[in-house]
Amino acid sequence: MLSEKRRLVFVMEGIILLVILILASILGHADLPLLARSDFENGRADGWLPKDSGHWRVIKKGESMVYELTAAGEQGKIRAPTSWSLLSGPEVTSFVFAGRLQCYADPALPTRDMCVLFHYQDPAHFYYVHFSASSDGAHNVISLVNGAGRVKINAEPEGKSVFRLTDKNWHAFKVTYDDSTGDIKAYLDDMNIPILTARDKTLGHGLCGVGSFDDTGCFDDIQLQGTKRTVQSSGRL
Repeated sequence: MLSEKRRLVFVMEGIILLVILILASILGHADLPLLARSDFENGRADGWLPKDSGHWRVIKKGESMVYELTAAGEQGKIRAPTSWSLLSGPEVTSFVFAGRLQCYADPALPTRDMCVLFHYQDPAHFYYVHFSASSDGAHNVISLVNGAGRVKINAEPEGKSVFRLTDKNWHAFKVTYDDSTGDIKAYLDDMNIPILTARDKTLGHGLCGVGSFDDTGCFDDIQLQGTKRTVQSSGRL
């Protein structure tokens, strides 16, 4: 009888620990202050810095105003996303960057994508999450652009990451960075379990933004929580 009680205690302790871990995962960044929020309902993209202003606009889609990427950019010498728009304001270290995205490309195209940029310092130094409809060494990855063509840094093996950008529906996204560990997590649709993970401290600070490697689409309901960088900017921005 005593052994059964002990087993019950062990089971209950395990359940309690699991609940604690789940709550820690969900609430781990809850203390980060809100730095920016964009729903574009005023018809303007206030506080946004597009790479090419002619490729971005605010339009009405259904019952909501959204931030639309209308054309892909030109690929430069450094292999990286061709289009982006950045949230202006202070650079961040730790952050939670979340919102909704929609890709316009044909769902039959396995390389279709939408991107989330972070720790952007200049066109040759930033990270990006590449959400796609397939998984390989370049698609559905977390990549670092550090003065040269992008390099995959996520832990998931090539071809093994979970991909969900397979239709023209809206998808919720979230990207987080923990300055103390360098942990990067990217979520699509499921905000509790990341589909891409990495650990890297190469850059450590910069701006956040949205864009695409070579497709079009739109974004909405964007929110940035984060820790402002307190030291003087490096001068790259």
